[in-house]
Amino acid sequence: MTDQEQKRLDTMNSVLVKMEDIKNTQKSLIEKIGMVEVQLFDIQSKDLDKELENVMVRASDTLKIIKQATEAFEMKRNRLENEA
Repeated sequence: MTDQEQKRLDTMNSVLVKMEDIKNTQKSLIEKIGMVEVQLFDIQSKDLDKELENVMVRASDTLKIIKQATEAFEMKRNRLENEA
């Protein structure tokens, strides 16, 4: 493996670590929204419930996109590593 290939792999590994952090942050956001929804159950704030539902849907969609992008990038990194 050349120095340039190793540098590229190192950069890709760094990106994958950051993508995992983003994924974990998104999971945390979803969990916190769920906690707020539970707390709001007693006071029944329909407007906020509706908005939180919208946020939850978007956050879940974003998490799926992040997972797919990470998996695709990881496969690309693995191919590069196997070719070296």
